[in-house]
Amino acid sequence: MARARAPQGSAGRPATRASAASAPPAQGAVLWLSVEVPDRFGQGGQRRQYHQIAALRELGRRIVVVSPAGPQDDASIAALTEVVRPRLHLKGKAVPGAARRLARLVRSARWEAIVLSHQDSVWLLPEGVGAPVLLDVHNAMSSWLISRGLPEQAAQHRQLEERAIARADGVITCSETERIRLIEQHPDAAPRTFIAPLGIDPAEWPLREYSRSAPVVALFGGWAWEPNRRGLDWFLGEVWPRLAALAPDARCRIAGTGLDAAVALPSGAEFVGKVPSLVDFTAEATVVAVPVIDGVGAAMKFAEALATGAAVIATPDAASAFPDSHAQVSADPETWAAWIAERLARRGAEPAPAPERAQVLAERTWAECVAPIENWLRAHARAAPGATPSPDPVAPTPEQEAT
Repeated sequence: MARARAPQGSAGRPATRASAASAPPAQGAVLWLSVEVPDRFGQGGQRRQYHQIAALRELGRRIVVVSPAGPQDDASIAALTEVVRPRLHLKGKAVPGAARRLARLVRSARWEAIVLSHQDSVWLLPEGVGAPVLLDVHNAMSSWLISRGLPEQAAQHRQLEERAIARADGVITCSETERIRLIEQHPDAAPRTFIAPLGIDPAEWPLREYSRSAPVVALFGGWAWEPNRRGLDWFLGEVWPRLAALAPDARCRIAGTGLDAAVALPSGAEFVGKVPSLVDFTAEATVVAVPVIDGVGAAMKFAEALATGAAVIATPDAASAFPDSHAQVSADPETWAAWIAERLARRGAEPAPAPERAQVLAERTWAECVAPIENWLRAHARAAPGATPSPDPVAPTPEQEAT
């Protein structure tokens, strides 16, 4: 049975079950299909989806999120908009009739458009859909796997991308780098592929009192993701020894998930795990370092690093989606060590917050970054039959249609 969650009034209130009388009318809405639950507090792709939906709602768009039932947390997105979690499998077996009910929901004439988030979500999209489909590729995985010397896996992902692109009227990537990579593998997609860049929510990064009393370098991220982990290993193995020689009192603090707390770290470095507030965690850092090696997609944490107010240094893979940022970008460990050492030595004289913060908060709000999506919806969204600005208590809710 599908589980629907209506919008919450606050993050602290439990979601309520949608009903025909209480749920917002679904006609004229945009259907958001994703195997990954949008989550304000999740990984990069989940946060990206959450903030895209929030910004589109601010523009007056009505969004209904459909994501299969599972362990992923939907509390933050359910506080924002209606969420339907159909249970398609139970103990490894398909739930009888569930796929048919989901297909009926997705084919409904009520949707102005469908956003298919991730090519991995294409199996949720049945044949015979009448609404225009906008595919968010997120990462051009086939191109990345080719670069990693994994041709068999690349071929599998290329087929998945090809299948998803064939179903889409429009395709978005998160950066120009990813757009080029995708088109190299799928040239026919070029005319309908455009960029919806990563953004920042200024409300999540309030101005704080910045302390530069200690020579702190901060890193944060999901370290189980291979490009992040390779970057961390490179930083600790190649950069940190050089930096320690130049600035013996330097301290490195690493936050996030996916790193075994029992792993031995070099002297001066410590892993603090998942922190309740990145704003507080980075307030004492002179430098935020963003090492990503052999990355794919765009690093959300690079945008967030720019918002911290610290001076930012990153590898080219980490900064690929932000070519005009004021951050220091290099792949040379000696350059990293010398630059960080200089920032630490001058930490009492250099501005706090650093100028990178003002730039990203002014130029990369989510309202600006969803403008390409909104423009596409205006050009392609269909008018839902019988759409009306007032609620229709007789019309079935998404929950009723999926059950």
